[in-house]
Amino acid sequence: MTKPAGRAPAREGSAVKTVAKVLDLLEHVAAAGRAVSVSELAATTGFNVSTAHRLMQTLARRNYVEQDPSTRAYVLGPRLLELGSAYTRSLDLIGAARPRIEELRDLAGETVHLAILSERDVIEICTAAGRQVVTVSMGTGRRDPAHCTATGKILLASHTESELERFFAAGPLQPVTPNSITDRDALVAELKRVRKAGYAIDDEELCADVCCIGVPVLNRSGRTAAALSLAMPKARFRSRNVAAVVKMLHECSARISSTLALSGAD
Repeated sequence: MTKPAGRAPAREGSAVKTVAKVLDLLEHVAAAGRAVSVSELAATTGFNVSTAHRLMQTLARRNYVEQDPSTRAYVLGPRLLELGSAYTRSLDLIGAARPRIEELRDLAGETVHLAILSERDVIEICTAAGRQVVTVSMGTGRRDPAHCTATGKILLASHTESELERFFAAGPLQPVTPNSITDRDALVAELKRVRKAGYAIDDEELCADVCCIGVPVLNRSGRTAAALSLAMPKARFRSRNVAAVVKMLHECSARISSTLALSGAD
């Protein structure tokens, strides 16, 4: 009866060790500054050659490294450049957004979130906590299922059909609260409404007694770069004028977008 519970930590430990091995390999290739052979990687990291080969082949398939067809040695791949560029864009976005979301927080009196999409989740990259006696406490760095949040719906609504297909193909829509949307057709219909309205609502879909309203933040190319939202307890949400809140959010979003355009960030 106790064996299944006992195996879980071992599996978790094995997964952590594998991730550490992958990072060791990537860091060694980066530090070398040249093409590196599997045998050198194995000798330097202490892995056996077959393990190093298997992990590097997996990284190559995902474009994190590239293999020279003649020497069979490895260099860093374009996927790492993409990730680095995404990180830089996030820093630009946070710098442009922080003073604006603090202004919105002071104006609306509620917690403001700025989020980006990461696979099937949204990640809070900037937060200004509300100053009400009762506020919504969700901090920067928090990761939540996109289909359960106002910011997530905004970001998913900007997806192309093929991007949405990949999103749905990755697995079922798991419920977080009884109000979470878990049906594909229902979410597709919701995203259609979001595109038409220009804003999204999370009606206790992520947390009981918490509601959010979100709008897109556009880059200089006119594409959705992030999503901005106001979060509040359900009681205050029911008493607020949604149109007025959406107007405040759009005005704040436009100021962030203008700052991004002036800075040349995308």
